[in-house]
Order: sequence, then C-alpha cells, then structure tokens
Amino acid sequence: MTGKTHLAGGIAAASLLHAAHMLPALSSAVPSGMITLEGMVMPVVVPGTVVACIAALLPDIDEPQSLISNSPNALRKKLGKGRRPAERAARQSAGLVLRAANVVTRGLAWLVRIIAGGHRAATHVLLIAAALTVGAWFLGRAIGFPSMWMWFGAGYLSHLVLDMMTPSGLALLWPISRGDWHLLPSFMRVQTGGGGDATVRILLLAGAALLVAWTQTG
Repeated sequence: MTGKTHLAGGIAAASLLHAAHMLPALSSAVPSGMITLEGMVMPVVVPGTVVACIAALLPDIDEPQSLISNSPNALRKKLGKGRRPAERAARQSAGLVLRAANVVTRGLAWLVRIIAGGHRAATHVLLIAAALTVGAWFLGRAIGFPSMWMWFGAGYLSHLVLDMMTPSGLALLWPISRGDWHLLPSFMRVQTGGGGDATVRILLLAGAALLVAWTQTG
C-alpha cells in the first residue's frame, strides 16, 4: 500500500481504539478522557492519533522512497508563501534544514533496508512490532503517556494488516517461518498505487469518520 493509505490506516486504527471505550466490556481497558503532556491538557485521542499515524508509517522506514523516509521534504513543500522579507528568509532557512533532514532520513532508510534484509523484511514482522511496542510502553511511562503503547501497537499493526492485502503478502512469523501470509484470496489482492489502493484508503477514512461520529453521539 502507498504511504497515504497507511496514514489512513493509522487514523482508522486510532479511531477504532478510541471508539472501543464505548463498549462496556472494554471501557476500563482502553484509553479515554484527558491527558496532560508538557503542561498541556488535551483529549488522549489527540496525541494517540499522532502516535498511531507515525507507527502506521514506520515499517516503511526500510524504503528510501517511502512517505516516512521523505517526510521532511513533504513538510518543506507545505511551507507558507509569505512575501515579506522576514517570512521569505524564515521559509528559506526552514527549507534548508528540512532538505538536510531529508538526506538524513533517506540515508537512515538505506541503512535500515540493508540491516533488515530488504523492503518488507524485518520491519514487517510481528517480532519487531512487539519489540517496538514494548519500547513504546517504556517511553510512554517516562513521558507521562502510559497508553502510548496501545496507540503505537494499533498503528503498527494497521500497516501489517494492509500489506497482507497486497499480492506479495508478508512473512509475518519470521524468523519462525518465512512463508508469506495473505488476508485476501489472490483475485482480490490490492496492487500498491492502483485503484484498489485508493479505494481502501477512502474506505478507511470513511470508517474512521463514522467511528468518530459514533463516539460523539453514543
């Protein structure tokens, strides 16, 4: 799947996790309510969704052309177009910093690709997903965001689920097994970047919107 679709998957995963607190059987187990981070009080779903979206993109850090590997460049293209000299100077300075950061992130992607054994290798397996989620648990406790691991795990797993819908599938149980896992029969598998990819993205965003509406009216 494309980075945009994985981003939609992260949003959908966060919306699903947030909506789960509406169910009596899960209300005490899933995050809800308010949280204070760096002195700012906000609904826990706000930082949770950010974490889920980052985690949903993270497995593709093994691909230099991926959205997450080129995120600084994507931010650079979103810079404003102020015409005042100070605004132009600030934009140019920020652009240079982001260009440099993009070189670093692409270099990191090549390094991860080599270490991981190629694209959709080590970063796309349950073992690494579990290890990183444990890391998110420790980081969350350190910064006062104890449910961070839930949001991270939901986002990361959304990436794996979506990639199992593609023709190549994933060797999900590596190193125990190198067999590829698929969620769909061969005739239904989704080509990355094709019409099916865009359709999945639209459905994910629509589902997220419905879940948000349900939590507001439920």
